[in-house]
Amino acid sequence: MSMTKEEGSSIVTIRDASFKYFSGKKAALKKINLDIKAGEFVAIMGPTGAGKSTLCLLLNGSIPHLIKGTLVGDIQVSSLKTREHQIQELARKVGMVFQNPNLQLFCIDVESELAFGPENLAVDRDEIHRRVKEILHLLRLEGLEKRSPTALSGGQKQAVAIGAALTMNPEILVLDEPTSNLDPLGSQKVFEILRILKSQKNLTILMVSHKSEEIAEFADRVVIVDNGKIVLEGRPSDILGKEIIEEKVYIRPPQVSELIYKLRKKGYEFSKIPTTLEEAYILIKSYLEQHGIKSKSGPKLNLKQKKSTTNKRRDIEPIIKVRDLWHQYKGGVVALRNINLDIYPGEFVAIVGQNGSGKTTLVKHFNGLLKPTKGFVIVNGLDTRPMHVSELSKYVGYIYQNPDDQLFAESVEDEIAFGPRNLGWDEEEVRKSVEEVIKRLHLEHLRKDHPLSLGLGDRHRVAVASVLAMKPDVVILDEPTTGQDFRGSREIVDLINGLQKEGKTVIMITHDMFLVADYAERVIVLSKGQILLDGTPAEIFSRPDILEQTYLSPPQITKLAQKLGDFGFPNNIITIDEFCEIFEEIVRGGN
Repeated sequence: MSMTKEEGSSIVTIRDASFKYFSGKKAALKKINLDIKAGEFVAIMGPTGAGKSTLCLLLNGSIPHLIKGTLVGDIQVSSLKTREHQIQELARKVGMVFQNPNLQLFCIDVESELAFGPENLAVDRDEIHRRVKEILHLLRLEGLEKRSPTALSGGQKQAVAIGAALTMNPEILVLDEPTSNLDPLGSQKVFEILRILKSQKNLTILMVSHKSEEIAEFADRVVIVDNGKIVLEGRPSDILGKEIIEEKVYIRPPQVSELIYKLRKKGYEFSKIPTTLEEAYILIKSYLEQHGIKSKSGPKLNLKQKKSTTNKRRDIEPIIKVRDLWHQYKGGVVALRNINLDIYPGEFVAIVGQNGSGKTTLVKHFNGLLKPTKGFVIVNGLDTRPMHVSELSKYVGYIYQNPDDQLFAESVEDEIAFGPRNLGWDEEEVRKSVEEVIKRLHLEHLRKDHPLSLGLGDRHRVAVASVLAMKPDVVILDEPTTGQDFRGSREIVDLINGLQKEGKTVIMITHDMFLVADYAERVIVLSKGQILLDGTPAEIFSRPDILEQTYLSPPQITKLAQKLGDFGFPNNIITIDEFCEIFEEIVRGGN
């Protein structure tokens, strides 16, 4: 295929590319045309199952050399046609970070993992040492050099996978949801590192992400993929500020964009829809000043927020009681230190904290996957120490961070039915429960598919369904929205929220602070294996100084309110509706 001069200036060129997996029912990609310039940061966004991951696999040669199917069209990266060059050649040009870090980590320790790539490229040993040291510092992996990647938390594994790609100094870095398991400041740090690498080394970046707020700040261009096609393309400010973006392709707009859109609908005239925190701050500050409202130091307005119902429940017995809990892994790592905690029936509790803070270790004690080194855990009046996981599964359902850790059946339908059957339910009860969760989670069209043949977002929904089918009293979700688009995230958490309203106890580990703000009534912050804070979302998010110590960050709307504090905005606003309420009160008072 002849290339024009303009096309030749692109470091990535995709022409009329279509791909259908060998076992696929329809094409995953349909006539994709895309040019990426050297040094450009391009974000690929779109709903779950749109073809984003498949697009990534075109660029490092995994398609067609490893993954079989029907490929039509031409793909060229850094002057190499991917059909004509093997993966080991393309690896010198294209670094790849997968959605699931377990797919690419295999060395005995973190240091070896980071050094493996450049060693295979025969890079000088001193240079390898320098790169490894630099990446360990940038990704906050110092102190983990000799740890096995398999012993790390999900977020730490993802950081190692990113680091292993960066130590190879690729010209093009392709990242498929690389920050989905990282704590908020860790995620922000990765974006900042990528910006530095892009600036200093002219690194070209293609990233799949659902994180609209970071994409708005860091990306040069956004490409929206839906149903295997590119449907929108442009600057982040042009794409993410669109009022239709959430409805049409299930992408959550930045909170500040949604805020100004809502204020416009209420009749307030703003010249544009901002997409970044700084843009929104300048826009609102200017609006207030133009309407005679000046910044001043003084008391903040009071905000009526829902209070935790935990105190009301404390006259009943906790459903989970933790006393003096310590846990030490075989390698000597102390993951939990003297945890004391009560969780009451019907609570919706979010457990948050930096990667490696002990969140997953803690909740695995609730269903018996882990046993205390010291102390004890009581669930529904039963001491977990002598009990088997199968016994505790009657009361506690656990949805893993990585759905592949719990999927094994031959079909989605069988996967969902396994738990109820294993608990001895009769077949009519099993059938009713399976049908209910399949319908709730929109899995009807996948019921006969093999779970492990699905995309990550769909696999996660199947894992959620397999637990909900057993109707446990306590539902634990470990990063339930990983790999999900905005609609999928909302559907899962809305479903869980509905269960809480029916009296179930919900415990959610998450890095999505907007979900914490919208759904949780209580937040427990872990740091270095200890409880640092325990309170309502408003109480927790009003302490940015403490949160920063744990690499957490309040929702964007909270940050905006805190920046506008001199105008009377309280520092504990956690939702867009709360911001609108205070904004209107300030404007009325100024007029």
